[in-house]
Amino acid sequence: MIKKYLKWGSIAFLVWYVVNRPDGAAGVVQGTLNGLGGAADSLSTFMTSAIP
Repeated sequence: MIKKYLKWGSIAFLVWYVVNRPDGAAGVVQGTLNGLGGAADSLSTFMTSAIP
């Protein structure tokens, strides 16, 4: 039951944050995507070096 409340509370907070701070929300998304891109680049470099 508490899992359900945490899920809905998280969704409500996310909606509130996007409505009240769209620039901040966009920054969070951009930072996350940049981090994932960096991780993919690092993995690609590792695989290229590891496999002759």
